[in-house]
Amino acid sequence: AATAGLSFAEQKRLDALLALMDRLQAEIAKLEEFMSDPELFTKEPVKFQKATEALVERQTALSDAEEEWLMLEEKAETA
Repeated sequence: AATAGLSFAEQKRLDALLALMDRLQAEIAKLEEFMSDPELFTKEPVKFQKATEALVERQTALSDAEEEWLMLEEKAETA
């Protein structure tokens, strides 16, 4: 993507967002895998609840990061 329309700080933020999104996607995948155990909810309701909360938190953070990333990408492309 052309990033000529971005300031240095915006370019750094774009790079940081990419790294953040990668990390969040990896954490989400791990949580989903952890929660895929059908006995987890029955055996470990507290762990299941904490994992659910962590998953929602990371999905929200990922959504926010993707939104910000798209705004910066659009700005870069329209400049």
